[in-house]
Amino acid sequence: MQMTFSNAENYQIPRGLFIAAWKVWFKRFSDDHYAWREGKMPLHNSAVPLHQLLNERCQFSVEVLSRLMVPWSFRDRQQVDPEFIRLNPAVLRFVECKTDVCDGFVEGARLTDQALDYWDSLTFNEQDLYLNFAEARIQADIETPSDQPCILDDAGVEIIGEDIYPPTIPSAESNDDAFIRALVDWIDEDPHQPMYQRKAVGEAVSGWHDRLLAYFWPKPRTGYLEYSFTESPLAYRVGLLVELLQQGKEWSFDDKVLAVKTAREVFMFAGLPQRQVTWENVQAVMRTVIELDSESTAKMNSGWSYLASMVASNCQPSPNSPTLISWNSRCSASVISRLDFLLVEAGIETLHDRFPNIGIVPGWGGTRPREYTLDWPSAYRSWPAMFAAGRLVETMVNYLNTAVDSDGKPKFASMPLAGGQTAPWTARGVQLVLFSDGY
Repeated sequence: MQMTFSNAENYQIPRGLFIAAWKVWFKRFSDDHYAWREGKMPLHNSAVPLHQLLNERCQFSVEVLSRLMVPWSFRDRQQVDPEFIRLNPAVLRFVECKTDVCDGFVEGARLTDQALDYWDSLTFNEQDLYLNFAEARIQADIETPSDQPCILDDAGVEIIGEDIYPPTIPSAESNDDAFIRALVDWIDEDPHQPMYQRKAVGEAVSGWHDRLLAYFWPKPRTGYLEYSFTESPLAYRVGLLVELLQQGKEWSFDDKVLAVKTAREVFMFAGLPQRQVTWENVQAVMRTVIELDSESTAKMNSGWSYLASMVASNCQPSPNSPTLISWNSRCSASVISRLDFLLVEAGIETLHDRFPNIGIVPGWGGTRPREYTLDWPSAYRSWPAMFAAGRLVETMVNYLNTAVDSDGKPKFASMPLAGGQTAPWTARGVQLVLFSDGY
């Protein structure tokens, strides 16, 4: 059974995901973290934009929960209304409840016995998977039709380690690659404290190798090993579809079904639900990557960017193989904040033609948005920015794999793999390190 959102063009999600989100919302935003089974949540069903609901401290509400379940283009629309209630009687029962936002009783909801029985019938593995998908909705870039910040509660963290001076400052005359290498050196020496909900997770680490091992998504219990295990089957299916296109073959009916289902699961894994997930749109994104078409009109935002990065990592190796990462708010914050500092320290006052198309993707949470001295452009929903970031990361990967120290030994440890082995660094590995660094 699916949860249906009539005000999002009947967008649907698995009811297990909604129940998991209900549990996550109680843990994150309620005073009684363990009351999710019998607890009541205010509706706060309002037509105001999402950022206004958050500013009014309505995070703990069925309305805000529902808006984060639907694609970004519907998040400024009211989702909880009589039609929503009529379509989802097996999951929600509507009641009166109290709220901190106002005095007296307000309309609210609780889970039905049927919903609780369904949740209890799931295996623990299934429950954990849905809980991860629900948590990802909070941790991912919260995109809306508005450019106003949407801050749930995870913002205002000071940048830990910002007082660590870079080991290398290129001269103002140095080319862009010199600054990229300096950025890699800086990340390698800069201690990194993993953070979650504004709190430190574990001990600080340093070095690219240990930073990658400290990666988690969307919560600390889902570390690098668990993340890799979950992503692997998605990457495999993306690879099957990419291989057909690279061989010049047409997708069969089954391939088209596979494309839609895989893309939807990728978006759910990343916490970035999308609309218009058709095989045509999925194929257009894949062809854009394969053909290195920076002028493409294919879908592009943080969600499609994540899919594009998976496509690039599954292309058959060739001299023209694309290098891409998901250029989201975290990765852009990591790269640009460090490049900005390096360039300014080198005495550069304006970007001019440096790092063309590299720009900022908006996002709020943790240390984002960060302050910059130079005037970096917007890179939101930009294919030119995606490919420019890919070229930048390609330079990083090459440096990580070929740089040697004064003794002629590798300067950087090899990239750790989830199974305990190591391998040369890839764009995917760099992406995960930058993602954590940009929190």
